[in-house]
Amino acid sequence: MDLSVIILSYNVRHYTWQCVDSVLGATQNLNAEIIVVDNASSDETLALIKDSFPHVRCIANPENIGFSKAYNQAVKKAKGAYLCILNPDTVVGEDVFHRLLDTARSNDKLGAIGPRFIDGRGAFLPECKRVVPTPMGSLKKIIGVVGQNDDYYRNSIAANQEAPAPILAGAFLFLKTSDYLAVKGFDEHYFMYGEDIDLCYKLHKSGKENYYLGTQIIIHYKGESTLKDRQYLERFYGAMTHFYKTHFSNNRLRLMSVSIVARLLIGWRGLWPNSKRAARMVCDTVFWVSLNRQPEDSMDQWLQDKAGHSRDQTYRTTTPQELKKQSPKNALIVFDRKSLTYAMIIELMVLGACFNQYYRIWHRDRNLLIGSDSSDQQGQALSLD
Repeated sequence: MDLSVIILSYNVRHYTWQCVDSVLGATQNLNAEIIVVDNASSDETLALIKDSFPHVRCIANPENIGFSKAYNQAVKKAKGAYLCILNPDTVVGEDVFHRLLDTARSNDKLGAIGPRFIDGRGAFLPECKRVVPTPMGSLKKIIGVVGQNDDYYRNSIAANQEAPAPILAGAFLFLKTSDYLAVKGFDEHYFMYGEDIDLCYKLHKSGKENYYLGTQIIIHYKGESTLKDRQYLERFYGAMTHFYKTHFSNNRLRLMSVSIVARLLIGWRGLWPNSKRAARMVCDTVFWVSLNRQPEDSMDQWLQDKAGHSRDQTYRTTTPQELKKQSPKNALIVFDRKSLTYAMIIELMVLGACFNQYYRIWHRDRNLLIGSDSSDQQGQALSLD
């Protein structure tokens, strides 16, 4: 078997459904399998996946065992020569796995490969290409003063380039199964954060070259992660401390500094939990984007309601080609998934990111509307039934 795509889910059933739907399109004409591992979701994620995609392999955990253990568990059952570690709040284009397989097979020295990430507004996410984090680089990232140098992100590589990058993001990691096993997979000490940095660094130390493939683009909504409460802080900064203990234990002063700073930040930031207000959509026009398909009644009514809050008082229907020509500003764009490929949707989101556009993907089969207006907040998954 060529490829095993492993998706870990936890209480984001509609996003998991959309992720699997996109992966099915991307694995056409490949000898591939999809494995969904569910960490005891309470929203009937697996029931939805089994009902919609009966050929997908499902693993149901009785409790939330964390990111690292769940992926290691699934890899043991995987049959593919290559793995794709994938978050459930992602959407992939139809060509991405074909391109990554070609790239991986062309160079045995490659370790993990990662594509370009955009968020639900089409904006580039810099964490998809990073350097090995130093204590100072991590501190700059935490307090929000990372500049254009390679202090934390690999800023010397342009977003659309292809080049080596020591650290890639765990929302999408593509690599040989044998390489994953050779470095003993994810360190199970990490519950949710830091395991991707650790895995990439182990591959890097073993002589493999991790590679950023900026010509391939996926959506990572990102805001579906847990709220930044004290538990989040403990896990995040605890992961950072464990990474330095594991890989830089010969520098006691550095290690002590990281531990002290982490504890201080947990105490300081724990006093003021993240209380950001949800992003408010402000749009002038509403567009229904399809290839010669009119929306059904429930979708038509939703579009009319949204357009009622805009200055035009109606929504417009258009095609992808016409949308490219118009490049509307401050617009809500609703994509008809029934007639558009995910690759086409991703391309339009990238092109429109600089025009302050908002996006929703409509799935006719489930009468489901999905999108996200901020990578810092949870997105919107709305059933129109």
